[in-house]
Amino acid sequence: MLLQIGGKPDSVKAAVTSIRKMSEVRQVFEGEDGGEGKPLLVVLDRPSICRASSDAAIICLECPFSSPEEPAMWRFIARRTSDLRQIMANLGREGIQARIEDVSPLDQKATLTARQKEIMATAMARGYFDFPRKISLTGLSQLVGVKPSTLSEILRSAERRIMLNAIDVPVTENSAK
Repeated sequence: MLLQIGGKPDSVKAAVTSIRKMSEVRQVFEGEDGGEGKPLLVVLDRPSICRASSDAAIICLECPFSSPEEPAMWRFIARRTSDLRQIMANLGREGIQARIEDVSPLDQKATLTARQKEIMATAMARGYFDFPRKISLTGLSQLVGVKPSTLSEILRSAERRIMLNAIDVPVTENSAK
């Protein structure tokens, strides 16, 4: 983590000392005060879940530390089944209780984009998919800041991707578009 601390010299010194004493801080490297403040490079201990996954070849899609859910959900891409087994063993050694909820092959066509996730989450939260609807397409479009026709395309594309994940139907050339 890169920080810059400004203020009176005594206050800056006290802040640096306080940062050094934090349990998750491994090291602090101080730069020279450039007039606007003292730059610091703060090296933190990695969370146990990161340590457990570091030996396996994975790419995180959703980090459990950004999850508001309890227990936290963690989504990642693993190259091989052995990598998944290794992560589970490492998590156990770190004292983290984990269970596998789902394993599926990665299909890029069936993965929602960040924008699709954001819009689908807003649509769900506002009752767009409820029966009867609690918000119209026009109302939702104003809320997310896109034209109704554009929103309709985004929703249909996201729904299609969700359906590709939900049911195992072979994708033909015409249906892949």
